[in-house]
Amino acid sequence: MESDVQAVSERARQLFHDLGFYSVAHVVPAFFSLAALILFTRAFQPAMFGRYSLALAVAGIVSTLLYGWLDYSVLRYAPQLDQELVIRNTFSVYLGISSVLLVAAIGGYLLLSHRLGPYTVFYFAALGLALVRGGLQVLLAFFRAILSSRKVTLFRLTRAIVVLGLSVVLAIYVLDHIVGWIWGTTIGIALTCVLIFVTSKQVRTTPVVDREMIGRLVGYGAPMIGFVIGDTFLVQADRVLLEVLAGSVAVGIYSSNYMLVDRGLRVAYTPIVQAMSPIIIDSWEENNEGEIARMLTTFVRYFILLGVPALVGVAVLSQTVSTLLIGDDFTSGYVIIPIVAVGMFLWSLANLAQVAIEIKEQTSLLSYGIIIVIVLNVSLNVPLITAFGYLGAAVATALSYALYCAFTLVFSTRHITWRFPTIPFRNALIAGAVMACPTAVLYATGTYSLVVSLVTAAVGGVLYVAVLYALGEIDEQDVATIRRLLQ
Repeated sequence: MESDVQAVSERARQLFHDLGFYSVAHVVPAFFSLAALILFTRAFQPAMFGRYSLALAVAGIVSTLLYGWLDYSVLRYAPQLDQELVIRNTFSVYLGISSVLLVAAIGGYLLLSHRLGPYTVFYFAALGLALVRGGLQVLLAFFRAILSSRKVTLFRLTRAIVVLGLSVVLAIYVLDHIVGWIWGTTIGIALTCVLIFVTSKQVRTTPVVDREMIGRLVGYGAPMIGFVIGDTFLVQADRVLLEVLAGSVAVGIYSSNYMLVDRGLRVAYTPIVQAMSPIIIDSWEENNEGEIARMLTTFVRYFILLGVPALVGVAVLSQTVSTLLIGDDFTSGYVIIPIVAVGMFLWSLANLAQVAIEIKEQTSLLSYGIIIVIVLNVSLNVPLITAFGYLGAAVATALSYALYCAFTLVFSTRHITWRFPTIPFRNALIAGAVMACPTAVLYATGTYSLVVSLVTAAVGGVLYVAVLYALGEIDEQDVATIRRLLQ
């Protein structure tokens, strides 16, 4: 028992180390992406932004569908098998998929180009983005798998800087069209991949075909196709339906405000999940379920205590953030931000809990669950969008994320007997409700203003910590432990 506790403590130290790097790896790119959003929502009209969002959605769906499962295979096997053999076979799979995609896309363009209309200009930009995005994600998954958070941070920062510079130049000065944002992203990712190969010996190798290894990669990852496409589909399907049912303007307003939440909360949540998941997988030895259960319970508690104030902060500042950061034609969509924020919290919690299913290699279960959720999402989107427009799309997505979170929590505990930290969750919700009160008073009394809302949000953050302390959720020992882990 003592050795298990010591192991969890060491893994917690690794968590804080990696979390620092992953936070930087997401905060800075999110800042640059936000800067681009601020610029382009002022330079282009909602209809044009809506078409860009749909082109981006298609590129994301195609890339995730074809390559996303490969990321999970790399994360699963690179820490435990021969790293060079894993990456060389991964390259072979990537090149094979890319060749098929390229041929199919060119054929599709020759047959359907006359039907693309205003989306014609986006076709090859989106294709290029799907190809290079898949390659970069595989490379970053490899470095995450070997716990090289420094390199993940370096390469994500490089991508962010290069993408922003190229996107502004191409969209504003060269092409005078928002498609330049996609071309800038595509070229920036490609240059980042070149940098990775130049600077990293671990991946500077040639593809190889080992049937046994490829069989393991496919056998583990392919059943997850339904899952890996789930997040992208849930995010993007509502935009397609909005285009059909409400038009490009609604897509532009919805997408711009959704991106504000995405750039904000994913900065908070993704580093936590990306730091925790590889540590748990790396600790799995097939005979240490007790250690893994305690580790998962501990990490979920950390996520909840850190995630709830981020959720509340984004929700209470929704109008402030939307008004300050995006063009006036888009700000009416701020009402979706609190709803989307709840959905993202639940989705990220599910992503952490499902590690118990992943390490038991029951990946097909995740796909079954997400398929059910996707069916629900589409079923909800049509009537809700028809009745409430983009607000209905946000509600449908949040409900879908909630269902997947419930599904994951139920089935993960059946594979690894871990305990959901119910009392910390309750305490975090109480503290979060208190945190929201100062800003809620502004809305209720009609005294809302940008400056005052920022002050009340800061006061709410102090109240959150104070309530947790009063409830006994955190104490001096917790603070001392955190300080020790950060040393």
